[in-house]
Amino acid sequence: MCRGQKIRTHSDKFFYPFLKEKIPLTFKPAIFPAQRAVSIFKIFNPIYNLSNIVMKSIFTLAALLLCGLFAKAQHYSPCLFENAVQAMEAAHPGYRSAAKKTYDRLNSGIQNRTDEIYTVQVVVHVVWKENDENIPMSQIEAQMEELNRCYRRRNADTINMRAVFQPVAGDPHIEFNLAEVRRVQTNALFAPTFSLTATTMPDEVKQSDEGGSDAADPDHFLNIWVCKIQPLSIFGQESPILGYAYPPADLDNWPTGSEAPFKNQEGVVIDFRAFGKGSFTVPGVGSLPIEGRTTVHEVGHYLGLRHISGDGFSGLLGIPDCDADDGLADTPNQGFQSQFDCNAAQNTCDEGAGDLPDMIENYMDYSRETCQNTFTKGQVNIMRNVLEGPRRGLLETSSVETPQFEQFIEISPNPSTALFYIKTPADMAVKNLRISDALGRQIEQVSNPATNFIDLSAQPRGVYWLSFYFENGKMSSRKLLKF
Repeated sequence: MCRGQKIRTHSDKFFYPFLKEKIPLTFKPAIFPAQRAVSIFKIFNPIYNLSNIVMKSIFTLAALLLCGLFAKAQHYSPCLFENAVQAMEAAHPGYRSAAKKTYDRLNSGIQNRTDEIYTVQVVVHVVWKENDENIPMSQIEAQMEELNRCYRRRNADTINMRAVFQPVAGDPHIEFNLAEVRRVQTNALFAPTFSLTATTMPDEVKQSDEGGSDAADPDHFLNIWVCKIQPLSIFGQESPILGYAYPPADLDNWPTGSEAPFKNQEGVVIDFRAFGKGSFTVPGVGSLPIEGRTTVHEVGHYLGLRHISGDGFSGLLGIPDCDADDGLADTPNQGFQSQFDCNAAQNTCDEGAGDLPDMIENYMDYSRETCQNTFTKGQVNIMRNVLEGPRRGLLETSSVETPQFEQFIEISPNPSTALFYIKTPADMAVKNLRISDALGRQIEQVSNPATNFIDLSAQPRGVYWLSFYFENGKMSSRKLLKF
């Protein structure tokens, strides 16, 4: 960022993902030869005086021409944050302006008032079609552990932070508690769609009547949906998508007469291959390491953060846009997103004396997950202000580990050698019971159970999960220990 300079933020812009071979995953700009790219833009010089709306369409068409002319320069855009903002703006005019006003207000809020630990209750929805999409509890637990390490700056790789950035590294003092896991089997496909004017989000995953899973109370729980996100298709070319989230928009900032987004759409959506730890294979690119930082990144969006490059339009074409910015003084100006190579020498906006390289260590960039390790103090300030403002309801249940009705679910004995007796609330009829092993594999499912016990005598010793699906739509899981 140009220190002291009036900045523009990517929330003021449209964003269209373009494909680039060898650059996978999260919102990465294509790198085109700058001179050739500019020569194509010069075609449109005679109409530079048209309205902003027409200009945006022209630049979009120019970018599409670039996409066709440089077949080898395909760009993958796996994070749909800016697309989500755009889609919400199309459905609810005024959303983008409200989100920007909220961001600007939160960014100017009181700095680091306290080191009090804020605890956020999390409900994970596993919406699956194929067996490998029904991720095991061990994968969910691994992701929760990574969230807690990164949001407390307790990840071991913080030692890799370059000395020039160490003074701005911050501990958000935010922790996450897994309150519930909901598993829904589906026949639905969750696919974003692209057009010249909008990108639609696969929000069907958040609706049971569309094959998804309804949100737990979004005012008091962070909902994370884990599913298979279909690739984004743009004129026959596909970009894998790892996740997306909607930023907070304080209703007080909404223009008169505008419609607020549905509360039940708030939360984070993550592809099952990017949740927890493992790898994500991208055709033509290979296997990329997944360290749980995709979810860290998307939760950052949910808590108000932007990409550190600002997602400037020309940056999406690989031409540095050093006028775009995330609005924070402690993240260096960056012309476009990193290219997943952890290049410590990368400096897309060289601004002379005192200039800093790109902060590839930042969770809100798109370097490889193996070199991301920090938030800045400015980012911490925004997230904590969000938890004290637009998302303050998340803290109201910070001392409650489970929803109220779960206090009346009893299982005894537990541990047991065979039989586990079940007692559920009298006013809540059980529709289905699902028993799975420690890896999340289903062992048995019982509809309208007629007995008040389950028998694991035929199963080996170990950990099992018993999931209750109630007639009123609620769901709860309990851990069973068999001797």
